[in-house]
Amino acid sequence: MFDPADNLESDYAREALGQWYRLLFAGKLSSVTMGDFVTLTGLKLVDEGGNLLETLPPIQRWLNRILALRIAIQNAIFEEYMGLIQARVDAARAAGTLDLGVETIRAERIETLSEQILRTDPVTGAQTRLLRLELHIRPRVSTWHILNQRYQGMDDMAWLRNNRSGRVALQLPSWSITDEEGRPIPMCQLVRPTGSMRIDRASLAHSHWACIDAETFKGDWDEEVAAAEGRLDVENIWVATGLLLPVWNRLPQDDVRVWRIDNGAGTSILGRIIRPGAVEKLQAAFGLEQGIRLGARDLLTAVKAGDDVAIPGLGKARLAYVLVNSARRLEIRDYDADDRAWLKARGVFSEIIQYRLRLFVPVDRAVEILDAIIAERR
Repeated sequence: MFDPADNLESDYAREALGQWYRLLFAGKLSSVTMGDFVTLTGLKLVDEGGNLLETLPPIQRWLNRILALRIAIQNAIFEEYMGLIQARVDAARAAGTLDLGVETIRAERIETLSEQILRTDPVTGAQTRLLRLELHIRPRVSTWHILNQRYQGMDDMAWLRNNRSGRVALQLPSWSITDEEGRPIPMCQLVRPTGSMRIDRASLAHSHWACIDAETFKGDWDEEVAAAEGRLDVENIWVATGLLLPVWNRLPQDDVRVWRIDNGAGTSILGRIIRPGAVEKLQAAFGLEQGIRLGARDLLTAVKAGDDVAIPGLGKARLAYVLVNSARRLEIRDYDADDRAWLKARGVFSEIIQYRLRLFVPVDRAVEILDAIIAERR
């Protein structure tokens, strides 16, 4: 049976390798010393000042050099390295966040909001359907004990709290990315009670995140964990299910994973999740131009994922998420000029930018305003 700890391409493996390098540099490994490892492998791990490099050899290069060593040294190194991976896998398993390689969404409750037949097989009569589901999901949380078990002793950690939201996050080092000009962009990881994200260090420095002491951090972390454990998050998704193989290439190709949506009480749905921004193309592919209508939250999910989407009932008008004067805004584009006054009467506002009149939806009232527009133009 495949064990997640055996996957050396996983985030757990990359994170463990970073820790292995730090332990090697600190002289805390029993398998090999820093000097011997550099001599045996030829890998450069320190700069001219004798400090550990920020960008260290990736897993593939590390493996290639390890596999050229004597078997005894290989086994000793791998024993320590796999132990670091397993510790992270165990902590993730205990937290309920382990990626098992099976694309599964576990929900407390699944409600079908709508159902649309996309195709009926002419031979078997089997159907391909598009479901809109409301999922009630209990957040996966990492307790303070799990956080310590996984990250205790790591260098370059910071306890952060967002001065705007009051939320906390543990800042950890992460691998860099490279921009289109070939320049490295230093990154870090922010671990939160219900998930994590990567952010470039420059953006973090100009954000509302600020360092706090460990004791205050622990208290805030425990409060967030308690709040998360007592709530259910509600999410709406679109799923293509049923007989998928004959229409596989007609479904959006941005995400071809098959998901199992399960409530643990006998309800299980197998299918492909369709992003709200791709529903429009799906309609055209199956000749259902008027069959599916997105709601306000669907539109917002789509534009925040980078899509621009048609606004139901507004002709060619589309909603887009744009950057104006360093601030994110919701813009209505390609609208009919005759609709301008009607839209403004429902809360949309206009602004002249570079001699051009543009329409925007207030972000804090977006759901209310878009719902009203869609309802009146049904």
